[in-house]
This record gives sequence, C-alpha cells and structure tokens, in this order.
Amino acid sequence: MSPEKMDLSHIRCVVFDYGFSLSSGLYFNVSPPGMTDWEERVQRAVFRGNDDTITDPWMRGEIGLVEIAGLLAREIGLDAEEVLWYLRQGCTDLGFNEAVYEFARRVHCSPLKSALVTANMDVFSDVVVPSHGLDDLFDVIVNSADVGTCDKTVLWPLAFNSLGCGISYRDSLLIEDGEKNPAAFRKLGGMAHQYLGEGEFCGWLDGVDFGENGSVAPSSASSQKRV
Repeated sequence: MSPEKMDLSHIRCVVFDYGFSLSSGLYFNVSPPGMTDWEERVQRAVFRGNDDTITDPWMRGEIGLVEIAGLLAREIGLDAEEVLWYLRQGCTDLGFNEAVYEFARRVHCSPLKSALVTANMDVFSDVVVPSHGLDDLFDVIVNSADVGTCDKTVLWPLAFNSLGCGISYRDSLLIEDGEKNPAAFRKLGGMAHQYLGEGEFCGWLDGVDFGENGSVAPSSASSQKRV
C-alpha cells in the first residue's frame, strides 16, 4: 500500500528561493583572456570567505556592481569598465536545478501564483533576471537589494502584497534550501520544503497531493528538462 500523499490542495501560491534552490550556478563565470584565476580573485576581493562586510551591504542595495568593479579593478590592475563588463557577462548564462525549474514552469502554467524571493545583489535584478527570462516565469520577483533588507520575513509579505488575491502564508508553499527560512515560513503559518537536491526533490514531488492543481507535479517529474 502506497503511503498517503502530503495534502497541499489548499495551496494558492508557491514561493521559490533562488540561490542553491532554483539555481546553483555561480555568478561571474566569464573571465578576462588569460586570467585563469579570475574566480579566485573575485572570491578573495569580494566575498572574502566568511567576511560579510562587502556582501551584506551589496545585498541590501547599499553598494552596487559598479563599486564592486572598482574594488576588483584595484585588486587585479584592470580598468574598472572592463572589469564591470566581465562581471555582468558572467551572469548572463547560469545553470538551473532542472527539477525545480520545471516545477516553477508548471506552476506558472497553472492557476497557482508564483513568487521568486531572494536575498541577492543588484546584478540579479539588472542582469540575471532579464538574461534568463525570470520575469516571464514568476508572477512576482522580490530581491533584497531593491528593498534594503535581507530579512525574508520582510520580503515574503512584500511578495504576497504584490500578488494580491488575499494570498498569505496560510495558503503558500516555500521551496528553499537550508533550514532557517523554511522553519521560519512554517512558523508564520505556511508550508515549506527544504530543497536538498534534485533526486530528493523529485521524490518529494511524487509524494505531494496538489488537488486540482496536480498537473504541476507529475509522477514523471524526475525526467523533465528545462526547455
């Protein structure tokens, strides 16, 4: 006897996280000619291991990619405009986690509403979204850099308000990696699934009952590919 499926038939909205949920592709993947250590240089100059003195203000919109390019240019001895071009170009062709992307596509084609809510930098809104057509895939996109805070408990309600129709936590599902934000979403009254990888996600989808919207999660989810 097959196990009883998780009942999500009341869900009217699916909220997606971006980094390591919808996509695990790394930014800035195009390097200047001959600079084989480009990614390491970017990591050292900008991300600095666990030092958030640059990334946190960047994700709050307090600094932008232009300032980052200037910082990196001084570190590696290139013209800031040239560095800016490569930084932007390196965000135009990013990979997606296929099962999550396909689920997002099916949600978009269903009566359900969808939102992409991310703690991210200005380059996400300016380059990643238009380059990958994400504004055509999601009804609403909320990026921390456009709002001024990385607190998802502030960002999620902004998405709900933009979606309208009285959508709130109680009729929404979150798809996000990590433990903290899914736990917070549940505590606020929503449903959440912690993304742990493609195989696990496909298996989880097979065990979910979306009621009248069951077509968003077919049993063949594991075989779907982005087109």
